[in-house]
Amino acid sequence: MKEYFNFLGFKINTKKFLISLAIFAGVVLVLVLCDLLLFRVSWYGFLIGCAFLLAVIIACELMPERNLKKDLPYDLIWWIFPLSIIGARFAFVINNIELYNSFWEMCAVWQGGLSIWGGVMGGAIGLVICCLIKKVNPLSAMDVAAPVLILGQSIGRWGNFANVEVYGWEITNDALKWFPFGVNVNGTWHLANFFYESLLDLIGFFVLLFLLRKTKQKGLVASSYLMYYGFIRFFLEDLRDPEFIMIIPGTDIAWSKLISGIMFLIGLIALIIILVVDYVNKRKNNLVAVKSQSEKTKINEDKKTTKKNKNNNQEMIIDEKTKKD
Repeated sequence: MKEYFNFLGFKINTKKFLISLAIFAGVVLVLVLCDLLLFRVSWYGFLIGCAFLLAVIIACELMPERNLKKDLPYDLIWWIFPLSIIGARFAFVINNIELYNSFWEMCAVWQGGLSIWGGVMGGAIGLVICCLIKKVNPLSAMDVAAPVLILGQSIGRWGNFANVEVYGWEITNDALKWFPFGVNVNGTWHLANFFYESLLDLIGFFVLLFLLRKTKQKGLVASSYLMYYGFIRFFLEDLRDPEFIMIIPGTDIAWSKLISGIMFLIGLIALIIILVVDYVNKRKNNLVAVKSQSEKTKINEDKKTTKKNKNNNQEMIIDEKTKKD
């Protein structure tokens, strides 16, 4: 057995990987038994916890791609985790304020009710605060955070499957009543929205990982995340069952669709600015390089001319001396 193996460009210790996999399988087995025999396990919470843990591990390996220290995620997590939870809960409560009678009910996050975009914004605030304290470029850190964030979202979406929620329209065609196209909810088949988004998020992870390794422009990966996730969420929102769509009071507009559209535009504008600035800088550097080369060439030519003139003068002196002799 090889000591290490490569996966997606990561060098992984085979022995530690197998031990970790066995421990994870054991934990899952214990939780399944507890869920069946003792008490109901919060699989959504378990999956979110796994997503955070995996995100930290992968982020540590990706930090060198932006010349950041590998242990930075252990500082970031203390700010990102709590503020992302607060942001996710705050956004959900604001959109459903009529459901709550007291401040304590609003704080009861364990009873469910979180907004992904609220969590993203809260986590982004935590990341910026930590980077300012640690004197790290926030855009570089965001570029590393973007791929692991969308991977975590891909994992977390399966919590909707465990909770039997956030499914899509009812399926009436018997030929389409199969998983993963649809999901059976209490005997009625619905579009498996959670699976569609989970799969698209996983694809997004590979795309952003590729961009992180192939490009060096700060902020490019983060802006691409906003565009990619904003785009897929904007259109998937229309497939949701109306029960899970939060509407802006007095309108027919879904909160998530509006925010997704705004985030897409922010990402697009940021991406254009980054590419334009990069183009201008490259053009400026090329002009400086051409000018420098031109000046260097002129200096060399002047040196050659001076040397040639000097040689000619010496030859003339020698000729005159020869004539005198």
